[in-house]
Amino acid sequence: AALANRPIGGTRLPVRREGIRIEAEAAGLRCAIDTRTGLPVSLSTENRELLQRPVELNIWRAPTDNDRHVRLEWERAHYHQAVARAYGVDVEEEPGRVTISADVGLVAPSIQPALRGRLVWTLTDDGVLSLNLRLCRTLGFPSLPRLGLRLFLPEAMNQVDYYGLGPQESYVDKRRASHHGAFSADVVDLHEDYIRPQENGSHADCNEVTVSGGGLSLAVVGQTPFSFNASRYTQEELAARRRNTDLTPSGSTVLCLDAAMAGIGSNSCGPALRPRYQVDSHELGMELHLLLNTLNHTSTPNEVKP
Repeated sequence: AALANRPIGGTRLPVRREGIRIEAEAAGLRCAIDTRTGLPVSLSTENRELLQRPVELNIWRAPTDNDRHVRLEWERAHYHQAVARAYGVDVEEEPGRVTISADVGLVAPSIQPALRGRLVWTLTDDGVLSLNLRLCRTLGFPSLPRLGLRLFLPEAMNQVDYYGLGPQESYVDKRRASHHGAFSADVVDLHEDYIRPQENGSHADCNEVTVSGGGLSLAVVGQTPFSFNASRYTQEELAARRRNTDLTPSGSTVLCLDAAMAGIGSNSCGPALRPRYQVDSHELGMELHLLLNTLNHTSTPNEVKP
């Protein structure tokens, strides 16, 4: 609430449109949005780039043992191949802020969009980048594995501080062993090393998460609670390997920020996941604030308040 209601100044922010990029800058933060996806392709401060790959809209997860049946529905819906496509992008300039809005769909080859909706990015003169995401699931498509963003950060950003459910992994139906609090961990330690690689290490009901290291810090604050996962492995790598000893790190810190994450259930040998733990709402959304900072050897990430 403190971030949402903070005062905004009257300075006009520089905005430039070049080819498929819309670039804006405020308080040292430079943001470039790809007009083909409506998502950031670059976030930098003091000439330090945060993103190793463009930001992605993400609805896939590495199937768990209990997803063995529903994964067939997910794959028939091409959720594992879905990518964001923007159908139109608008830029609105006001004193103290720039708003970039995109009408988007999540599309895959030879199938209609699984979701349609709107992404709204707002950069304010204090250097905060905010996201308002609103999507609708297309009638006839199965429940989703998840819905959120995926960021590929430098591998050196390996320290995670968060306020939410911890220290064990937690999901909407798997949280009794966790408790709310402030936690710190290395990315390596957030990985649950199941013998058969699969979705793991998510932390539910979080208000904020900060990932730092290598002189950079990214703080993410949610208007409402969200889930996050930070890992050395991509969901594609986890899904492709049969044994944990076969896993190869991606070379990045893969940060997933989820508005919704399906429960784990017991469908490997029991009933299907209960409807209340499925991501089957027609309308889904998320509001986040992103704060990017540089760090020196004596500084710590800026304190943020949800």
